[in-house]
Amino acid sequence: MKIKNLKKPFVSLLLVLQLGKCSVTEEPPSPRTETPITNWEQNFSPYTISYWAFSEVPPGSFFHGHFPIIPGQTSETVSGQDSYKIETFSATPSDIANYNPKRKDSSFVFFHSIRREKKDLDILLSAYIPFCPSGCYLGVKSEGKEQIVVPGESEDSSKPRIVVIPIQNEEVTLALQLFPFNGPRNMMENPIIGSFSEIQTVYLIKALRVLLFSSLEFFSFFFFAFIYIRRPQDKFNLSFSLLNLSLAIWYPAYEGWFQYLADSPWTWVIFGYSLGAFLPVLFYEFTIGIFQAPRGTAGRILQFLFILLTIWPSLEFALTGGHQFFGKIAFQIFLVILVFFYINTLYIFFRYRRSSILSYPWVVTGLILVAVSSFYTVMSFAGYGSAQPWVNESFLGLTLLFSLALAKRYAEVFRALEKSEGKLKTLNESLETKVEERTKIIELQKAELVQKGRILAKDLSIAGKIQNSLLPRELPIIPNAKISYRYKPMMEIGGDLLDVIYDPSTSSLGMFIGDVTGHGVSAALLASMLKMTLGDWSILLQDPSSLLLHIRNQFEGKLDGHFITATLVTVDLRSGKTLIANAGHPECLILRKDGLVEFYRPKGVAIYEAIPTTYQTESLELKPGDKVVLYTDGIPDSRNTEGEFFGEDRLSDLLKKNSFKTPEDLCDSVIHGVQAFQGEFQHQDDMALLVVEFLG
Repeated sequence: MKIKNLKKPFVSLLLVLQLGKCSVTEEPPSPRTETPITNWEQNFSPYTISYWAFSEVPPGSFFHGHFPIIPGQTSETVSGQDSYKIETFSATPSDIANYNPKRKDSSFVFFHSIRREKKDLDILLSAYIPFCPSGCYLGVKSEGKEQIVVPGESEDSSKPRIVVIPIQNEEVTLALQLFPFNGPRNMMENPIIGSFSEIQTVYLIKALRVLLFSSLEFFSFFFFAFIYIRRPQDKFNLSFSLLNLSLAIWYPAYEGWFQYLADSPWTWVIFGYSLGAFLPVLFYEFTIGIFQAPRGTAGRILQFLFILLTIWPSLEFALTGGHQFFGKIAFQIFLVILVFFYINTLYIFFRYRRSSILSYPWVVTGLILVAVSSFYTVMSFAGYGSAQPWVNESFLGLTLLFSLALAKRYAEVFRALEKSEGKLKTLNESLETKVEERTKIIELQKAELVQKGRILAKDLSIAGKIQNSLLPRELPIIPNAKISYRYKPMMEIGGDLLDVIYDPSTSSLGMFIGDVTGHGVSAALLASMLKMTLGDWSILLQDPSSLLLHIRNQFEGKLDGHFITATLVTVDLRSGKTLIANAGHPECLILRKDGLVEFYRPKGVAIYEAIPTTYQTESLELKPGDKVVLYTDGIPDSRNTEGEFFGEDRLSDLLKKNSFKTPEDLCDSVIHGVQAFQGEFQHQDDMALLVVEFLG
């Protein structure tokens, strides 16, 4: 028997891509219970067979021996058949899910006759059998008294496929059996009859349609996942990529093409039922991401219920081997939840429309399109309409609109960047001009500063020489005393001052050390004024406290916020009697010959015009070999690299170790010890040190 292809596959391809299914001609439903007949004509082929004579037959009665009850017969007229009351009525395989079988193990059998003219007998008729979750089998009634079924397939299957009609007579009766299943039993579409080449075209177009949409959705998954990796702050790209991935898997499973990978109910249960129930969760995540809406209580509850419906089919099938409760109850629950879900989605659309990240009209149009088509698909799946889904088409529209909105957003960002770059370029040019101008000004100012710096350095050098002239030029040569000092200002000039005076008439040696707060020029000027205030202070050697009070009175109204600390010591070189007065200065140290260090600090505050005070004098006896050590706070306040202070304890230990040395060597040991302690941090403050040894 030869095969004729009298229709153009290209025309069929255009029709399927436009309509989502083959353009067919079919007979109207027969009002009788007899087998419906389709008059097959080549020019109107292929035919979608929607109306069949339906019978529920007991187990073991079909495709094994005699043909079951044919419409118009009774159980008593069938040869070799036990009496069995079978109801026969007109039905559609794709809408039989709501029929309640009398027995769970009975089979659903559909009959339909195909009649054609003799001139078309050389055309090989075939049938496209859509996906049937419960499994199905197609056969043809034979002629003759026995009326057995001639099988058209070697085995039953649930996947969409092509079946060649085994008997090619002028009139053949097709027999389609849906096998027992504890759950919804229906076909996703109605069978299609036509020539072999036409059915091949139908099969190929349906397969390509699924492949096309799944490929586009896989591409969208990788594309938006890549965008999310580059911009992880846009969480909606992750939700949208996962939604594309789920649809790319769900759609082939829903149409039954995954059965070619594993012809098992689990394939349909997991990827058709469970994954389909999980899609609204991802849809909600995408929606709140686009509108920057919070995940409210209603949204959390709806997501939780959808997750329960995701788990339900797999759990029920694992426990019972079917979907009886899911088919009867879950779909209604799912529809109710879906209605509330769409109401909540519409609320988000309205409530957060101003915070939409992307173009509001485009995104909302796409989301509403997907929502309506999804609801239509679920209704069809539950048996309330045609089973042809439009989710992928609408989702493709959403992807297109979302991509356009995303492209518009990035285009606006790029335009803003280009505009900013233009402004930045203009600003840079302006800045370059200003920088050049400022550079010239800075160079001129730098040259001026260098010149002023040289003048200042010269002035400071002169000031330093002047200040050094205020220090004792020549220390008095006294038979019974040795004197030495060190002075190291922080800068060229400083605020420390020391002086030594000897009165031969009374054999009295006076020692003075002072410190003006601050550094630099102001402190140096005050130190110079302090030197001038001392004048010939030998007349007050016997009363050191009066000398400190005299200094305070002279500086009344002249300190301008500064204050002065000072220590004055008078030693009677005949007896060793020593008088000490202090004005807030560090302790006067007495280094005994045996290395013992004594601290003396008579009562008295620093010289400050706002603080009236009196000063006290303390006396002690020096013995031959004892030394008087006076210093400013630059020595004990010196710090090392770890921030530790040198302190009076280290100074006392240093003096003990070097108590045997002369005043000259002792001064060097103290200064070197402090500098070694400071390490890299030299010149932290002015340092002054005065040492006098009493020889007796």
